[in-house]
Amino acid sequence: MGRIKEFDESVALRRAMRLFWRQGYSNTTLKQLLSEMDMLNGSFYHCFKDKKTIFLKSLVYYNQEITQVRQEALVCHDDFSVGIRALFAEIFKTLEYKDEPNGCLIVNSMVNEVLCEEELKTFLYDNFKQFVQFMTDRVQHSIDLKHTSTLLSAKQLAFILVTYIQGLSHISNIYIDVEQLKNQTNDFLHAFNL
Repeated sequence: MGRIKEFDESVALRRAMRLFWRQGYSNTTLKQLLSEMDMLNGSFYHCFKDKKTIFLKSLVYYNQEITQVRQEALVCHDDFSVGIRALFAEIFKTLEYKDEPNGCLIVNSMVNEVLCEEELKTFLYDNFKQFVQFMTDRVQHSIDLKHTSTLLSAKQLAFILVTYIQGLSHISNIYIDVEQLKNQTNDFLHAFNL
């Protein structure tokens, strides 16, 4: 009977998350996961069962480690225009840090190969709805405090911002002129008086 290799689950999840982030769900093989996570087959199946399970756990880990930092940057400010710029600053830090994959693991995962699996599609859709609601709540909070003035409803503005963030995440996979993206984002935010 083979011995089970000991491992740190958070380290293994971080490694799996980064591999999925770099290569995508469909392009990541079980062999690559085992190598990246420094795990044996038996340990992997005992802890994670299959590729889809580790992918879902990687998405949750991404939200806890990356998305949460970005959202905290926004929440630190009652004035939404200051907070949204802080959130974008966090996004741009990732783009400037060459050791991190580009884009966003969640956004990068919104592709046909992933969305055809109902459990993954549901997770991603729920995550999207939560992010839109989070942004809506932050915009409404700022409107209520008279920090933000807009002709749009909080939900409309939040949806536009989330769509922009998703587009920025996609384009950063193929185009990395961070200064130009920063300038474009600044212009975009000015157009909405943010």
